[in-house]
Amino acid sequence: MNKKLMAVLSISTLLALSGCQSNNGTDPRLKNNSDMEFFSKSGITACAGGAAIGALGCLVSNSSNKGACMLIAAVAGCGVGIGANAYLDNKRQNYATKEEMLNSMIADIQNENQRLQSASNTAKAVIADDKKAIAKIQQDIKQQRLNKEAAEKQLKGIDANIAALRSRLADMKKREGEWRDIAAQSRQDGLKTAQLDKQINGMKQQVASLQEELDSLYTQRTAIRLS
Repeated sequence: MNKKLMAVLSISTLLALSGCQSNNGTDPRLKNNSDMEFFSKSGITACAGGAAIGALGCLVSNSSNKGACMLIAAVAGCGVGIGANAYLDNKRQNYATKEEMLNSMIADIQNENQRLQSASNTAKAVIADDKKAIAKIQQDIKQQRLNKEAAEKQLKGIDANIAALRSRLADMKKREGEWRDIAAQSRQDGLKTAQLDKQINGMKQQVASLQEELDSLYTQRTAIRLS
């Protein structure tokens, strides 16, 4: 079995091996957002499901090159999530010119940046609400009217949100790194990556902005001490 086919099957296997992750206490806006999920580890599992369905279709099809067919299915399901090398191999096979290949990659990252913008907007809305909740707890402490049980429950939810957002940010940063690898390899192939680099820098700025908001929330959260 060739390496490309092995890569596709490995992705599909993720679906079978990955268990359900516990998100107890996490804001539903973070758990049930498809754009947020796209960048998460469980999102990679979800895309593997689509890749597995596509790969199965290749196996039962009349395609003369089932390995290539399965690779295409994986890229369609996961994009860069299948890895920079497999992603680039697919692009090289499916586009006759470097210009067409580059335009396809730019379209892919533009789509990811749109998803990232949506995910960031959701995350920042959750962060803003958590900051308001913390401010209210601080006010209640000062005025000696704190309901400790209710406050502990709120803080537990905020802590769960912080943990979930940290995980998602790590995946977003990894995604950015994969795109930088793609750009570097593309330059070695002779592609002019100025527009691709611009999109990657836009991704970096969005991630940095979300990181700043999350750090601010964490600072505010750690200042709370319930007696």
